[in-house]
Amino acid sequence: MDVSENGSSGQLAVGDHAGAAPSVGLVRDARHRYRWNNGPWYPSVTTILGIKDKPGLVGWAKRETAACAVRNVDVLARMVASGGPQAAVEWLKRIPDYRRDVAADLGARVHAVAEGLGRGDPVAVDAQVRPYLEAYRRDFLEPFRPRFLAVEAMVFSERYEYGGTADAFIEIDGEIWLIDYKTGSGIYPDTALQLAGLARAQFIGRPGDPTPYPVPPATRFGILHVRPDGARLYPVVVDRAAVAAFLDARRLYAWDQGAARTALGEPVRAPAPGATSNAAA
Repeated sequence: MDVSENGSSGQLAVGDHAGAAPSVGLVRDARHRYRWNNGPWYPSVTTILGIKDKPGLVGWAKRETAACAVRNVDVLARMVASGGPQAAVEWLKRIPDYRRDVAADLGARVHAVAEGLGRGDPVAVDAQVRPYLEAYRRDFLEPFRPRFLAVEAMVFSERYEYGGTADAFIEIDGEIWLIDYKTGSGIYPDTALQLAGLARAQFIGRPGDPTPYPVPPATRFGILHVRPDGARLYPVVVDRAAVAAFLDARRLYAWDQGAARTALGEPVRAPAPGATSNAAA
């Protein structure tokens, strides 16, 4: 089914382009690194924030694995009987990755639909995505009537050496919002750091275009949590403390990728028996 919604004029349509990466403009590669006008590759906001420990993900992986084991007791018994205990262990170890990838694929499809509607493009909607689309239209587009200023906007900071992609800059009742779409079961405070990094970027860029474009001056920040049963806009506090915390994460990431690799020296050898140290001499 193709569904069309009217977008707004003047927005910056920025995203991945097929084919070879342009030598100018802002480019993003498959590893989600960003490069401006053929300069060095820099990490993304998401990659930088990966340095932060996320204990909630460990708990989620444990729950998913345990639930899968309970649902598939007979399957596991057959695996043990035919291939030994290790076969069942290896199968269970892959469950969190599989569940994560399935959720990520659905989230990417919902994002694509939201992006297309923001641009005013026709979008293809499958049965799995349709409830999300209906919630998005009913609970957000229709009551809030946002004006989309930039959708999937790639941003860059030469000063702090990172890039990122903002889901949407929108205007609601005269206020400019930077929002991030979330489609999972929960939302988390860490999004404040993600939005802080995106807002702190110096400019928006496009592949193949060497011109930097201004980042819309957002004064409000939010998570648009889209689920099959409804869509809700949650305000997020992005203040100086959040920006400072993101920049701290950027410095920690730089240390982890650089100085950390040479922080440990070789084992210190004990002096040979009878040898006199320089200090004693």
